[in-house]
Amino acid sequence: MTTLESTVLSSQSRAQARVWIRSPRWDLAWLLGSAIIVPLVLALVWGGVSSANLMLIITALIGGPHLFSTYVVTYLDPAFRKAHGRVLLAITCLIPPLVLWGITTNFAVMLTLFIFAASLHVVQQNAYLTDVYRRRAGTPEAPRSRWIDYGLLFVCMHPIASWKLVHDDFRLGEIPIRLPEILNGPWTYWTVWITFAFFLVAWIRKTVREARDGTLNRPKTLLIAVTAIIAFLVPAAADGARLELAFQSVNAWHSFQYLGLVWYVLMVRKQHGLVKSRVVRSIAGAGRSQTLRFYGFCFAITVVLLAALYSIARVDPLGLTFQQYWYVMVLSPLLIHYALDAYLFAVSNKQNVDVDTVPFAISDF
Repeated sequence: MTTLESTVLSSQSRAQARVWIRSPRWDLAWLLGSAIIVPLVLALVWGGVSSANLMLIITALIGGPHLFSTYVVTYLDPAFRKAHGRVLLAITCLIPPLVLWGITTNFAVMLTLFIFAASLHVVQQNAYLTDVYRRRAGTPEAPRSRWIDYGLLFVCMHPIASWKLVHDDFRLGEIPIRLPEILNGPWTYWTVWITFAFFLVAWIRKTVREARDGTLNRPKTLLIAVTAIIAFLVPAAADGARLELAFQSVNAWHSFQYLGLVWYVLMVRKQHGLVKSRVVRSIAGAGRSQTLRFYGFCFAITVVLLAALYSIARVDPLGLTFQQYWYVMVLSPLLIHYALDAYLFAVSNKQNVDVDTVPFAISDF
């Protein structure tokens, strides 16, 4: 009987451990515990650090490397290039000219579109992670349950932010971020608040029921809870031009998560013989040295980009402000990153996905 009980407990432990992406310790530290970076960045914001310095630090150390890690698993992957070459060529040729045109013709509209794309991208990443946890658990969930999770994730950042947008209290630097005139009224933030309240209550009720029934997916639930709390509160952390810096705290957490995710993806794909590029194989894998190689590679590309940015801004060939040059050269690769991830996050957890050409399809490994 003791042996049988031990076998059952061991089987249950293995099943519970499989729900986590790598392990409870790694997931809790890298995907959830890294949220500690949010109050650390907010402390700098409240302490009066300059916008230029904080943006440069976060971009150089975290934001840039996370951005270019996407390029490692797409542009540098022969299988991905072969399967999606036309898409890569299209977004590479179209996005930078569109960004330049938007910034030089209507800077405010371009930044407004960017901030909405950024907010969507951040929560889409965690929606993808919830799908990984859901699939690894192997417990069927009703479509209604999934849509409640998605609804809370995608609306949680907007209640306070929508109020500030309507009241003209949201800026990127000196550029005001405004809603279209048709949305610029109290009914907008009331609609957002009511929608948020609906999904929050539905999610809490669903979570209590799952806990009572013994079907609670703990890592998924914890990730949604942490994301919802942080995303809801951060827009209240600053006003006006400083609000941009408050959002950098969420961006820093998102980037930290993403770097860990891509590192793990590359490690798993290398173990399964799916990394065909010699360069990528040289930086992929477990261990401190490989981790430093991976980060160092992405950091080096970031340094090259920033050096080019400052050099071009100093020469000023287009007669733009430094802020405009910043967004021309940072926003272009960033929107390419958003476009690639929008596709990867959307398809990676589908049934029968091609693991050879979709790098984030790791749920079954």
